[in-house]
Amino acid sequence: MKKWVLTAAAAATLAGSANAAVITLQGVSNNGPNDNTFTYQGTLGPDEGLRAGDRLVIYDFAGYIAGSIFSPSATVIGTTEFTSSDPVTPGFTDDPTLVNLVFTYVGPDFRNQGGPFTPLDFNGLGARSAFGQATADAFFTLTTKNNPDGVPGGSNSPVFTLGSVSVPTAVPEPTTWALMLGGFGVVGMATRRRARIAQVTA
Repeated sequence: MKKWVLTAAAAATLAGSANAAVITLQGVSNNGPNDNTFTYQGTLGPDEGLRAGDRLVIYDFAGYIAGSIFSPSATVIGTTEFTSSDPVTPGFTDDPTLVNLVFTYVGPDFRNQGGPFTPLDFNGLGARSAFGQATADAFFTLTTKNNPDGVPGGSNSPVFTLGSVSVPTAVPEPTTWALMLGGFGVVGMATRRRARIAQVTA
């Protein structure tokens, strides 16, 4: 089963972004010290719809504040996990020490036949983090094909998309930076001193 999922994911990645879900960071708002809200927006491609169980995974959401994942829709449930059985975008890994955000569709079939349709934008998914800085990490989507062309099985077959999206990352405090820079300076001085001693003894 996992081999089939990986094969399908690779095929979807090669199929072209025009027909694939796109996920981006909509914004980051600061709520106070060590409390930042990351909100995401996305677009369902013209060939995509949804069935119950379809999902979006945003990997490695560092600094996650427990219980803070949110969705504006009752048909999309937000949960978290530390590791996912879904594929990870090439070039990224699923860090088992960092939370993954999982948004699962639980509503009725939605535009999953009769396409292609106009691309559909959605927003308002997100969570809060203790960190306010962002870095690139992976996302995964499982959606549903809505027309017969392009994917074996036609309508109602699964569509997998892999991509990258901005997530929170830990940034050293100013005092930590000062200590690091001081340490680099000490290492540099020691290296130069050893080089001078080596020249004198040569």
